[in-house]
Formats: sequence, C-alpha cells, structure tokens
Amino acid sequence: MHLKYTVFLACFLFGMLSHAQQTDMLEVGSPKFVQLTDQLPENLTSERSIVIVSVPSVKQGRFEMRGDWKKLARTAHKTLRKIGVDPIAYLYKDDVNAGPEVQDAYKRLFDQRMVQNLIYLKQEGDEYTGTYHLTVTPFDKEEYVKNGQQGWKESDQSLSTVMLRLGRQVLRQEIERSNFIIPEGPEFLGDLVAFSGTRLQNYPTRIQSLTLAVVPFEKIPVRDDVDPELNADINAYNQEVERKNARLEEILTKHYPYKWELVEETDSDALYEQGYQYALLRLSSTGRSVKNILNYPTSAAETHYMTHTYNLEHESDLVQIPVNASVTKYYIKQTALKDLHVGKVWDADATWEQALQNFLFNLWQELEQ
Repeated sequence: MHLKYTVFLACFLFGMLSHAQQTDMLEVGSPKFVQLTDQLPENLTSERSIVIVSVPSVKQGRFEMRGDWKKLARTAHKTLRKIGVDPIAYLYKDDVNAGPEVQDAYKRLFDQRMVQNLIYLKQEGDEYTGTYHLTVTPFDKEEYVKNGQQGWKESDQSLSTVMLRLGRQVLRQEIERSNFIIPEGPEFLGDLVAFSGTRLQNYPTRIQSLTLAVVPFEKIPVRDDVDPELNADINAYNQEVERKNARLEEILTKHYPYKWELVEETDSDALYEQGYQYALLRLSSTGRSVKNILNYPTSAAETHYMTHTYNLEHESDLVQIPVNASVTKYYIKQTALKDLHVGKVWDADATWEQALQNFLFNLWQELEQ
C-alpha cells in the first residue's frame, strides 16, 4: 500500500510539473506568460498577423547598439509567405515596448488593421551558436497578450528548422489557407503617430505649484498556474523592478524640487480625473526611434546625437551617443491637452537613471535660475 501511494504521488507530482512547465514568457507590452499548446491558431493562414522581433544587442563602448533585426525578419518572411501567413508588419521589440503611450498607439493600429495573431521571433546568441525561438499566439487588442492565453512555440539552433516545423504543423492541422496576396518582402513600420498633443521644447512652469504624477516601473503578477522556474524568473524580474523604483524615488527626492507622487495609472484621461495635470513619463528605444516617436526632425545622414548631460561637478556637459544606441528619454505630459514638454535640449542617455537625472537637472536649471 505504501509503495502504491508513493508511485501515485510521484506520478501526480510529475504530471503537475509537466503541466506547469508548459508556459513561456513574452516581452510584448509588459511581460506576459502564455500556456504552451501543440496547436496553432486555426486562423493563422486566413487572417493577418504582426511579427515582433528580438535579437541580441551589440556592445559598442558603454552603449548597447541594436542588432540587425531586419535581416532576421527578411529571412523569416520568406517561409511565412510560403506557408500562407500574412504579416502586416514587422516591429522590433524595443519599439513596441518604448513606453505606455506608444504601446497603446500600436495596439490601436493593429486593431484597425484587423490583426488576429501575434508572432514573436527571438534570437538568443549569435547566428552560428545561438538559439531561435518562435511563438505564435492570438493578438489581444487590450493587452497584446493576455496572461495565461494559449501559444504554440518551437526552438532550435537553426532558424530554418524552426520555420520548417511551423510549416509542418500547419499541414498537420490542415489549417485552411486563404491568405494569397502576401508581399514578397517584410513591411517595417516607420513613423507612428503616438501623441495627439503638441511637442513643446520647454518645461511647464505650473509644475512648481502642482503635484507631478510619476509613472514607475511595472511588476508582473505572480500566479500559481505557471511552472516554478518561470515563477522564479518573475520573482527575479519583480525584485529588479523594486530596485528600479527605489532608485527612481531616490533620484526624484534628490533632484526634483517640487511635489510628486508615484501612480499606478498611465492613461492621461484617468490621471486627469484623479487630479493630476502633469505626468512624468519615459520612452526607451534607440535614439533615432525615440526622436521619430516624439516627432523631432531627423536626418538619415546623422550618426550621433548630442546629449546635454552634466558631470560630477554638476556642470553642463555634452556627450555624443550613436543614433542606433539604446537610450531613455524623459518628458512631461499635460494630461488634459495631451501636450508633451520634452525640455529645451536633447537629454536622452544610455541608462534610464542618467536620462532622468539629465532631464531633472536641465529642468532645474531652466526654472530655478
């Protein structure tokens, strides 16, 4: 009896673990997990998809440069087109995740263009020794991906093997194909109208007498129905979020001379209803992408942007940052009119901490001196 109970318990625990391990994390919008299944969406080759691409960054000095993600997109598109998948566009992960308002703008665009499925293509390591991951899951117009929704995934050191398995699964499921007019090459989304207000290169003087809403870093909800390893990753992520938010409060306390409060809301209308007239927000992507999102004039000939920062003696300084380096840019949004106060100078920087300090230092110099 004891032996039977032991065998039953072992089988039960193994079954629970096997079930729980069928989960994976996607970094789209905010990080979300999907329950993995062996079935693709039945409308994969009859409805539209969006492809989110992620590749390793390339280190250049102290800067993280964006890798050649478009090369990966072009290679994958050839097979997707043959299979009958119709990607309306390819986007880089950091551009989608640049900021809450950008995420909302892309969601609206995808909904308008009747996207039904989201394909997440990720490369880890280099193209010779790395691993490729492909996840297919339904697109949700509210959250990109709902926590716990189903997704199909394949991984391999060969991209061609991953794409071959995708094609075989389409055949295995006998998915009906009605996507026939698919572009020969991938479409890369360019300019995105993310903001309805006016970009103002100044600082709002009214913040001296009002409370500024500050949007912190967001945690991932912990759930019982994911495998322990994934929950460990979520807990590690949340611990890092706590560290960032503690650092955020420390910088604001030290460098922002007026009233401020951390808020959970990011929607401008909701913040206005809560009594906040101004909110401090951030964008994180390449310098070129951030400038395009904020509707700064840019030139294809530019290789570097001059960032107005300050040195250890709290004196103004200028630093050259490559246009394709990952940066963060802070700005203040007027919640009623939706106007953006980006500051008098370009102050984006390679880390969010330095970018925030740059913005607050330049703001202080303008309003207090």
